[in-house]
Amino acid sequence: MIVGSAPGSVTQGHLSAKALEQYSLDGLLESSLVAVEEHLLVCGACRVRLEEIEPVKYIHHTEDGPVYARITRLATGRVMARLWGQDLHAGKAFGSFYAAKEYLSASFSQFREELGGEFCDRILRDLAHLV
Repeated sequence: MIVGSAPGSVTQGHLSAKALEQYSLDGLLESSLVAVEEHLLVCGACRVRLEEIEPVKYIHHTEDGPVYARITRLATGRVMARLWGQDLHAGKAFGSFYAAKEYLSASFSQFREELGGEFCDRILRDLAHLV
């Protein structure tokens, strides 16, 4: 998972593209998750690479727990848009960033009342300005 690292070391080398993608999709096992997060704390280059595949990332704390929204550029060329929280699990893969952005915009418009108007309005404004 970590390219060029010595066994047990998370600060040598860099994270693989697959590890970054799985991290963004919350697809890592707990044991790998800790190593990846420790590496991201100390490696600016890997944080930049993560931001490139994760151009949209929001977290909103509600009384029922956090709600997350994320767009992830997949290695396949597809784009995954997801919105999730305690009782909310929605997501879909798209052929373009624009389609993924529209999906999140529609989702936030739909859940505006449950999540809070001010939060949703801010995200909708942000999404409208993304290219």
